[in-house]
Amino acid sequence: MRSARLFAGWLCIALGFGLVILLGLGILDPTRDAAAHATSATPVLIALMPSVAVGLTVFALGLWLLATGKKKR
Repeated sequence: MRSARLFAGWLCIALGFGLVILLGLGILDPTRDAAAHATSATPVLIALMPSVAVGLTVFALGLWLLATGKKKR
């Protein structure tokens, strides 16, 4: 059980980093439509919030899985 939890934790961390990298490189671009019609940066930032929140949540889940998977001595 411990090894499955550690594997899932590392997988979540890798997925979180991957999502952030895809957003940073512009490969995954959820702001394309918002940026086309925006007159300020606010609509673009609002369009970017869900994908950034998902990436951070997956990363935090991975950290939680790793931190709680260790046995305390």
